[in-house]
Formats: sequence, C-alpha cells, structure tokens
Amino acid sequence: MAQPIPDLTLRDQPDWAGAAEVLIEGCAHLPSREDRVRWMERLCLSLGDALYPAFLQVLCRIGEHGNPQAQAAVADTLVLALQSGRLPSGRHAAWGAQWDASVRATRTMGPIEYLCAWFAQPDGRGTLGAVAFDQAARALVGLVSHSEAARRLYCAKLYSVADDPLDGAWTRSSRHALQAMALSWSQADPEPYRAATQAVEAFMAASRHGEQSAPAATVGALAQGWIPPASWR
Repeated sequence: MAQPIPDLTLRDQPDWAGAAEVLIEGCAHLPSREDRVRWMERLCLSLGDALYPAFLQVLCRIGEHGNPQAQAAVADTLVLALQSGRLPSGRHAAWGAQWDASVRATRTMGPIEYLCAWFAQPDGRGTLGAVAFDQAARALVGLVSHSEAARRLYCAKLYSVADDPLDGAWTRSSRHALQAMALSWSQADPEPYRAATQAVEAFMAASRHGEQSAPAATVGALAQGWIPPASWR
C-alpha cells in the first residue's frame, strides 16, 4: 500500500535550481514512460494545492534556464502526462467564487490555464501583475513548445476549455483570450520562444479588449507568491 504524501512547507528562500534539477533528472533518466510521469506527478502532489504555484515556478525555471536537452525531456514527459490524463494540475477559484465568500467552487487547471486564470481572474492570493505573468507565461509556453506533440495537445486542451461555457471556471472574455492564445500558438513560429511570445501576446491583447475581470480595488496588487522570483523581474 502506497504511503501518503505529506504536505510540504515552502522555505523562506527555496532552492529553485535544485528542485528543477530533481525534476529534470527524473524526466531524462528514469527507464519507463510510466516512471517519468509518476515522477512529475508525485512532485506536484507532494506540494499540495496551496503550493501548486511552486510547481509552476520549477517548470518556469526549466523553461528559462534549462539547456535544450533538459527542456525537451520535461516537455516530452508533459506529452505523456497529457496523453494519459495525468497532467499535474492545481485548484483555482471558479469565476465568481473569488468575489463572493458564499461561493466555494474551485476548478482543477493545468499549468498554463492556471497561470492564465491567476492573471485574468485572480482568487484569494491577489492579482498576478502583467509583467510577472508575461515572463512566467513565456517561460512555461516556451518549455511546452520544445515538443511539437506537446504543443499540439496543449492547444487542443486550451480550445476544449475555451469552448465549454458551462464549466463555470471562466468568464466569456477569458475564454475568448484562451481561444486567441490557442490559435496563435497553433500557427506560431516553430522556434519555442518565438512561439511562446506570439501566444502570450495574443492572450494579453485579447484580455485587454475583454471585460474587466476584477474590481478596481484589487488591480495592481501583485501576488506575493513564487512567480517569478525577485531575481527574474
């Protein structure tokens, strides 16, 4: 019987480089597909929902600073996770829940959707500022773009999310922005970071033209979280 995974507590000064190396080692060197997916899955589950942004930070670190071989190994593992329905995901407040204390609904979101929701539809942790979102999203989308299969699968996933008005996780304008991201990403330059730039810019442009997603009192309140670390700003 598998031992339960204990919740972790984030250190005051986390070793992001060390955590990234741990994830890369498993994705690059474990012998089987199942082992690699389980390695990524276990790392995410060990953090728990409250620290899911820390998992995103590890992916962003690899996306910005990993060598091409390391980035490809992690992207290929994300393909396997997408294909098996085991993409490491976190919980974010459904639309309306973040402003109404009587609403407790949350939705499970994959890494890119979670980041987009944090920017466009902030929950209790506050707004993720545009500069922080832009840098983190480019790193994350660029990482996924190191695998063409991962890019195709993730674009299809974003289209599916955006085309479901009954899910309750997204406003109409946010779904429109996700569609814009998926369309741009699917047609973008094959070079990973040019593709990421085009996809993220499409999302942000569509967001600017959409409905206001937060009361004015919260706009500009930068998230006191882990994306990106101070040294990346």
